[in-house]
Amino acid sequence: MSTTVTGADTGESGPAPTKPGRARPRGQASPGEKILRYSLMLIAVAVVILPLLWQVSVSLKSPGEGVAGFPGSLVPESPTLDNYVKAFTSIPLPQYFLNSAIISSMSVVLNLVLATLAGYALARIPFRGRGLYLVALLATAALPFEVILVSTLLVTRSLGLYDTLLGVVLPQAVSIISIFVMRQAFTKIPYELEEAATVDGSGPFRTFWSIMLPLVRNSLAVVVVLGFLESWDQFVWPLVVLSDTSKYPVTVGVEFLSGAFSADQRVMAAAAILVLIPPLLVFFLLQKQVFKGVTGGAVKG
Repeated sequence: MSTTVTGADTGESGPAPTKPGRARPRGQASPGEKILRYSLMLIAVAVVILPLLWQVSVSLKSPGEGVAGFPGSLVPESPTLDNYVKAFTSIPLPQYFLNSAIISSMSVVLNLVLATLAGYALARIPFRGRGLYLVALLATAALPFEVILVSTLLVTRSLGLYDTLLGVVLPQAVSIISIFVMRQAFTKIPYELEEAATVDGSGPFRTFWSIMLPLVRNSLAVVVVLGFLESWDQFVWPLVVLSDTSKYPVTVGVEFLSGAFSADQRVMAAAAILVLIPPLLVFFLLQKQVFKGVTGGAVKG
């Protein structure tokens, strides 16, 4: 009896199919897209960095060098620190820095405490009207402070806080953005952690202090940076609520240089660089925690 052997029986197969072109993995950018992205990033960095470098350059230029004109010289021909010395000696700049440090310290502490408590309540404690309250808070964040400046000034006067550093701090003691940041951080924490702590006999305060806060430490750093930057950059409200020039923060105090050295942009540039140093230091010291708090989850941070 004869047996018919087919190609399938002998392992023979037809012609191998041609390999299609390798598809790019999903989410991976093409070379053209990468070039476009990096080009846009370089343009954005240049827009931010070049004015700062130009300001530093002007602050280091000697009186004989020009500060205007295009393209000008970014590198000073004979760098000097005399402009910084003039900025320090012409006005009581150390006193203004001390005032700003006091105002910023109080603002950071109040903002951190109030934003953390409010964010925890909005995220973890159910109460009637919680959603409406959150919407109202976010809506007020869109209003500029100048809208309520007059009414805030009248309330500050009635409380006896006019011309005091505390009067500068209290009206802006907590930031709506900081409350929202902390609320989002507490929302990401699983409820099982609280339930386990309650089963182990932990009270509400101990659970909040020992379990919840360590999990949102990176968001706390974000709130610290936001509170410091907002308080350090204040100009209009301290100018309105303070009448004693010795209590001015540095952002207001350096305006005296515009009168004494209105024609000398070098001294003004030096003062501006000095004002910029503390916020940069705070950001660089906390940048790791800030980036984790912004991009990462509360538990993973």
